[in-house]
Amino acid sequence: MEINKNAKKELRKNILSIRRKLSREEVAAGSNQIAEHLFAWPEYQAAKTIMLYLAMPDEPQMDRVISHALANGKTVCVPHMRETRGLMDAAIITGLDDLVVGQFNLLVPNPATLKLLVPSELDLIIVPGVAFDKAGRRLGMGAGYYDRFLIQANRAELIGAAWAAQILDTVPTDDHDRPVNYLLSEDGIFMCSKGKM
Repeated sequence: MEINKNAKKELRKNILSIRRKLSREEVAAGSNQIAEHLFAWPEYQAAKTIMLYLAMPDEPQMDRVISHALANGKTVCVPHMRETRGLMDAAIITGLDDLVVGQFNLLVPNPATLKLLVPSELDLIIVPGVAFDKAGRRLGMGAGYYDRFLIQANRAELIGAAWAAQILDTVPTDDHDRPVNYLLSEDGIFMCSKGKM
């Protein structure tokens, strides 16, 4: 267990340093490619209720996807972190205006107008991660928010979003880590363990 913990910590450090070296232009261009792949994906097109993450500056950006999903009549949710560390909910937003600057200078759903959706009602969840492997296993930031949340979202299709450099042959995981079924990067959408779609 301790070896696994150290392996995760080391890998997290290495991958995050790669991510932090990306220029603003690289992030914008890659995010646009990712959005285009997603818009053409039948699973995304069919999903009525989707959950996306609110990106850190060096992650694939989701603003364009949020706007597109809302324009296409989908119910859009983003994470709402509870006071209790490690627990989050799906907060419904009707536009980027529903977001305010929260902790760590990141956008969060406005606590004053918070409207939550039951996780089991989600059709599709776009899951962020520090690293993924080709079998869909995910290495997160280490707080366990998604691990606990995804167990409740038992009906949702899961797709991990990351830069191609974050998709590895294997990542260290624990038994409770729920794998994703697909991976989304600037290179396209891949079905886990089965190659490119």
